[in-house]
Amino acid sequence: MKKLYYLILSFLCSLFVVACSDEDNEAVSDITLTSSVENIVLPANKNAEYAIEFVASSVWKAKTDVDWATVSAQSGKAGEVKVSLIAKKPNNTGLDRTGVLTLAGIHGDPVQITFTQTTSEVLLLKQTDFDVPSEGQELALEFATNVEGKFKLMVYSDVESWIKPVQGADSRALVEGAFRIEVLPNETRDLREATFQVYVVDPENEDNVLMQSEMINIRQEGKPVETSSDYSADKQVSVLQVHSKGNGVPIVIMGDGFVDREIADGYYDQVVEKAMENFFTEEPIRSLREYFDVWAVTAVSRNNAFGEEYQTAFECVLEGNGSTGITGNEEKVLEYISAIKELKPEMVKETLAIVLLNSSVYAGTTAIGYRLDGEAMTEFAIGYCPVIENLESETFRQVLCHECVGHGLAKLLDEYSYEEMGEIPLTLVSTYREFQSYGWVMNVDFTGDENEVIWKHLLQDSRYQGTDAFGETLGVYEGACTYWTGAWRPTNESMMRSNINGFNAPSREAIYKRVMSVAYGETWSYDYEGFVQFDLAHLPAPASTRATAGSKRMKPLPAPVFVNKTYWLK
Repeated sequence: MKKLYYLILSFLCSLFVVACSDEDNEAVSDITLTSSVENIVLPANKNAEYAIEFVASSVWKAKTDVDWATVSAQSGKAGEVKVSLIAKKPNNTGLDRTGVLTLAGIHGDPVQITFTQTTSEVLLLKQTDFDVPSEGQELALEFATNVEGKFKLMVYSDVESWIKPVQGADSRALVEGAFRIEVLPNETRDLREATFQVYVVDPENEDNVLMQSEMINIRQEGKPVETSSDYSADKQVSVLQVHSKGNGVPIVIMGDGFVDREIADGYYDQVVEKAMENFFTEEPIRSLREYFDVWAVTAVSRNNAFGEEYQTAFECVLEGNGSTGITGNEEKVLEYISAIKELKPEMVKETLAIVLLNSSVYAGTTAIGYRLDGEAMTEFAIGYCPVIENLESETFRQVLCHECVGHGLAKLLDEYSYEEMGEIPLTLVSTYREFQSYGWVMNVDFTGDENEVIWKHLLQDSRYQGTDAFGETLGVYEGACTYWTGAWRPTNESMMRSNINGFNAPSREAIYKRVMSVAYGETWSYDYEGFVQFDLAHLPAPASTRATAGSKRMKPLPAPVFVNKTYWLK
């Protein structure tokens, strides 16, 4: 009987243990949510937050399963708790993304909460920097975006001569696509660069830019630098043109950075002849061509590249670093001019020397203010101009006319201006007034009074009133010599402002005076009516192949450098 009692007691105890064990297995989590977590959405920006509240019956921990989001705090004691779900990174993927937040106490199952971060509008580039060999290469400018619209490739560089479109944007919510371009072989030794940007625009209004990408930078190396071994052609003189009217206005053209091979194969001659043709493209020089003598002097350089590690005949330096300035060895230029035996010292003082740099970079500078064989100021000038882009480039023609005809021959000043330059300093005004005493600087003035400005005689002539063939009206426009105020120019646009629309009337008058005074010397005296009759018969007119006022404005070229030096001719 006692044995049976113990068996029953043992059975009942086992049932109690089982019951307790089952009760423990059904224990609830230590985490009880007190705020809604059904649809947690974080904005696309970094540091976006969402607050979650819960009650913990024990110590607790929190964590996320993604690297782009975190939770603060990540642990704590029992009680009422508030944590923040935080986006560590912006969502620029183009797609919404999800993660899971886990809250766990000591007992029961952890609580898992799903959350989402929306995506921002993005325009992503697969690659932003390209280095292209001199041989050229086809490139795919790949992008991806979640913005609906039309795709445009914006160009921030003058690349028409060396980058060609192969295919527009081909595309496939995250749209992927690419603009395919071809970088042509670089036949120069100059590094050349281009900058692009992908735009998404409204298909109904392409001026409405919806989004734009980072900048795309393309750099192409130049050809290997060559070295001369044969200098036998150095200082050889050739006559390119002989005057047929007057006594001759002397022009001497020479090149810097050309090696013996480029001279032997005729490239040097092509450059010189093209420069001469470009020089005579704008009125009134075009119609005064018969008054000019033009020589070429061959200059053999050791290298056909510019820089400290290279040597060239005239030691030209391209300033670079945002500057379009050029310097050269003036004594060397005069030395090569002296190879022209028929060019006597008195005529050297009237000479315009054109030094062409064997480079495709955009630059140009003119040096004036030489006292040759004495203290008197002479008209001698040196115009430095690279073969910008290539021989057939319109920009090469424009810059050569701006520098060599405008600054070099006629001693005109620049007519462009920039607001950040402010007012022209009085010291500079005084210098330019002195220049005007030489008959220079006749296309700018330092008064806005139409009755006092130096081209008032043209303003008062009915034949120069109204708009010209370029839509320009002769007047008094504030802003010149790079300065925003205190200096005035004759027209809104001109060859001396944006290298377009030809030379305006005061500039043409200055060029005419310069040519005729040299061609006929002291026997000639200026007759205004004679100029007007000539000018009206040879007015500038737009050419279909040339730039117009709607063209992109080029980077400013430096003001003519007034060297104020004395050299003795040999």
